[in-house]
Formats: sequence, structure tokens, C-alpha cells
Amino acid sequence: MVRLTSKLAVLLSIALLCTIAHAQQIGYGSAQTLPVVAKTSSYTSTVFIHNPGSSPITVNFTFQGASTSATPGALSCGGIDIAAGSVVKVTLDALCPALNPGANFGALTTGFSGQFALYSRVETPSGNGFSVEGFNDTCCFDLHEVMGLRRQAAFPTYQSNCFIYNRDGRAGRVVVTLASGDSQLIGSRIIDLQSNELIRLLDVFAELSAPAGDYDNVRAQFESITPFGGGAPVTYMAYCTVQNSTSFDADFRIAKGHF
Repeated sequence: MVRLTSKLAVLLSIALLCTIAHAQQIGYGSAQTLPVVAKTSSYTSTVFIHNPGSSPITVNFTFQGASTSATPGALSCGGIDIAAGSVVKVTLDALCPALNPGANFGALTTGFSGQFALYSRVETPSGNGFSVEGFNDTCCFDLHEVMGLRRQAAFPTYQSNCFIYNRDGRAGRVVVTLASGDSQLIGSRIIDLQSNELIRLLDVFAELSAPAGDYDNVRAQFESITPFGGGAPVTYMAYCTVQNSTSFDADFRIAKGHF
């Protein structure tokens, strides 16, 4: 009974915060996040920024590299000028020329006092790829889910990768759980995250020690829990990609928050 009461208290606290900090939204805003961008041998991100206003603006970008990226951690990419009413198209390596050589992947965050829209296209050299919208703010819910993950060894070989981005200025913990369509547990693991750290779970089934074999219609659940030392759960973003490992076609799925 005490455990349920504590959980309820945490959820009520998060609900209260949500009345102050808006949930994830797609639209025009002053501070946005592109959850995943890449410059690797398999994928390249092209970023589009729209200034709908009547005056030119300068939007500043920060690349938050994943812990296993060639450029891990925060890297200031500087600002990009956008004329009134125009859309600028720029590749990730042109936007962030100080990226280290090698495979770079992570998130892009922005800073600006006005309104703009953000979008990215991630493509393979053959033109296959997926789209990623810029999100305003970060969702304050502690529980997020992604549906429809799969793993398949036979042609065309499907693989599911998941990412967790700790948007907080302190360390946190996130429980990742995989379940079948009928809610049967497949695997679970606690992930410890440093402040503002972004990690990639490459082949999330393997990362969570799922039994060998193919999987389809799998749900990934992410839940921020009390970190070491106490305190409230951290604010984070989670998302997954399902890739065809033959042609490297892929799609992107943002984790949806709920109570």
C-alpha cells in the first residue's frame, strides 16, 4: 500500500509539472529538439529550418552526441541565419563542422527567442530513409511507449534500435521493458544515465537479453524512476528506429507519454 501511495504521489507531482511545462508538441516554437540526427556511412541527416516571420533570425544549434558517437556529449554548432519567410536546408556536417571524424549520431537542440519550425530527413546513400520532426519542449510524463518493434533474421533482416536522451541536469535512471502484443514480458533492464547523456541501445532485443529468435509487434516501455541518491525522476525523451539491415531503409518512432 505504501508503494502504491508513493507512486501515486510521484504521478501527481508530474501531472502538476505538466500544467507548467508543456508536453511534446510538433509545431512552431522558440526552443526545439530534433531527437535523432546522424552522419555515418549508412545515414546522413539534412535539417530544414523555417522562419515564418517578417525579420531575419539566427538559430543556435547544439549537437548532443550519443555516448558511443564519434563526438559524444554536447558540441556547440554555432548559429545559422535564416532570412524572413525562408527555409534553410543544411546537412548535419555543414551545420556542425567541428564534428569528429567517424560515425556521429545524437540529437540537436536549439535556442532562439522567436518562432521557427524544425524538421530533418535521414537518408541512406541510395535515398532510403525516414523523417524526424522537431519537438517543442520535452514531455514531463515519466512513462513512454513505442509500438511495433521487430527483429527478423531472414531477408530483409529487421533490427530495432532505441535511444534515451536524459534532458535533465542531473543523473537519472530509466527502466526499459520489452513486451509482446499480448503483454508477455520479453526482457527488462535499468539504464543509468548521466546528466544530459544520450545513449543508443543498438538491437534493443540483444541489449535487453531477449531469448533468441524473431519478434514482431513488440512494445518498448520506458519509465523514469528515482535515481541514486533520491529526488524526482528525470525528464527525458525516448524513441526507436526499425531498420531493414539489407538496404538500411528505416523508420522513426517517438515514444508516446502517458500515466
